[in-house]
Amino acid sequence: MSKGILVGGWEDPRPADGEISMLSSWMWNISEATTNRKFNEFKAVEYRTQVVAGVNYVIKVQVGENNFIHLQIFRSPLMGNTIEIKFEGAQDGYKRDDPLEPFTPFV
Repeated sequence: MSKGILVGGWEDPRPADGEISMLSSWMWNISEATTNRKFNEFKAVEYRTQVVAGVNYVIKVQVGENNFIHLQIFRSPLMGNTIEIKFEGAQDGYKRDDPLEPFTPFV
């Protein structure tokens, strides 16, 4: 039996791919503003998704040797010719082995 997509549930963490790297890099400046830090590097390493009316992402991003932040981003479904990408928050102070868990985004 094949494993289907669980609508509303968070998928297990996966290694970041090109799409996730690009999505997270778009959030570099706003992540610096949100965490009040300047990052010399910004490399997505893993992510999780949640299918809703669109897709929620939580992404682990390496910002130093053993310093990571978690980003939460929403991508809307395609409506006409438009997809909305919304930065929902960043949390600082993570290490490589910390679990990648969704958090309550700011409003």
